[in-house]
Amino acid sequence: MFKGGFAIWIFIGAAWSSAPEPVLPLNDAVQTAIRTNLRVQGAALEVDEAGDMVEALKTRRYPRLELNAAINHNLTTQSYTFPEGSLVPDSEIGPIPPNNVEITTEQGTTEIVSFSARQPLTRLYTIALEICEGYVTTAMAVQKVRWTQQDVAFLVKLQYFEVGRIIGDLQAIDESILFLSSLSDLVRNYVDQQVALEYELLDVRARLAQRQLERQRRIDEMITAKERLNALLGRDVETPFSVEHLPVPHQVVYDTDASLVLAFDQRPDFIESLLAIEKAEYSYDVKKSEYIPDIDFHFSYLKLFNVSLVPDAEVIVALDLRWEIFDWGRKRDELASRASKIAGAEVRVGELRGQIEVEVRDSLRKLRTAQESVAVARELQAAYREKLRVMINRYREQTTLLTNVLETETQLDRANSDYNKAVLSVWRALAEYERAVGEV
Repeated sequence: MFKGGFAIWIFIGAAWSSAPEPVLPLNDAVQTAIRTNLRVQGAALEVDEAGDMVEALKTRRYPRLELNAAINHNLTTQSYTFPEGSLVPDSEIGPIPPNNVEITTEQGTTEIVSFSARQPLTRLYTIALEICEGYVTTAMAVQKVRWTQQDVAFLVKLQYFEVGRIIGDLQAIDESILFLSSLSDLVRNYVDQQVALEYELLDVRARLAQRQLERQRRIDEMITAKERLNALLGRDVETPFSVEHLPVPHQVVYDTDASLVLAFDQRPDFIESLLAIEKAEYSYDVKKSEYIPDIDFHFSYLKLFNVSLVPDAEVIVALDLRWEIFDWGRKRDELASRASKIAGAEVRVGELRGQIEVEVRDSLRKLRTAQESVAVARELQAAYREKLRVMINRYREQTTLLTNVLETETQLDRANSDYNKAVLSVWRALAEYERAVGEV
């Protein structure tokens, strides 16, 4: 949304700013926030983290290679005795060994080097499930980024509208100050001519001072609002900018059913909730695969140095099987827990579906009401402006009291503010609608 005719934006601040500032279009502000906002960047890091975890899982499909080395030093002398005839009790040449033989180790060092490779076989199925679960986790992280971008874009729009509201109030205040200044001169002349009383002049001047003080307050609010918007855009809070002019919004009507279909198709939080079901199902399958015995292909090579009594090298090729034949019901309970997670994710989808439907319908009602309020506010503004013109002419002709003029001026000031709020309420309602249907 906010394209075409809707991209011409809010009130220009040249009426109250002495120095021109670069205009920041709303679409540029939104796109800048999507790229540079810190919340968005933080969410994007979660996507990278999930992707790296998937890549790490993929490496578990390959053989695990290990190299071990050690240097052993004998601190004590060890003795081994082979009794007479312990190897061959009786032979043609007699017992072997013919006498008791004692072998004593020598002090020194022994170097050991071993290399092993273990290739999982049956666990490849579990690893494949874990990789699929990782892909779903990554997709969920992507949807979280989209949701964060939409939330930040919505906040940027609201803050942008807040800047426009303050500028509109400043313009109304400037109009009031100009009127009260002229009225003060007129009342002062009447006081000099003894046609008006002194308290009436003081009343006008007091109202003028109030408007001037209110103007300064609005300027302070403007500075704060701009700083907040700059912070949302991820840039220096003192970066100067102005906002675009906001025209009277066109009357737009959106179909409820089409809006709901659009929301369910592209709302990131809804898509993420659907992915959560898929992730829970993969998690269930991963846990269920633990019932399968682990069978690995194992290759091992061992080499000893400085050893002459026993063989100094060993090569092993084997199939290793590991199977927990009884787990006291642990796997069953863990599977039940994973099944509960699937059911909970499905409940969350149903809950979110109802919430989205309420949000979409509510945003459409607010949009319709906001559009109708503009016409009412415009008519009141025109009525009070005409009434003030009549009252000031009557006051010049001395056919009405000053209090009537001031009361009408107050009514016009309120009508100007209400019209400004009514116009902005339409754009806020449009922003809420876009957020409800999942658009930036």
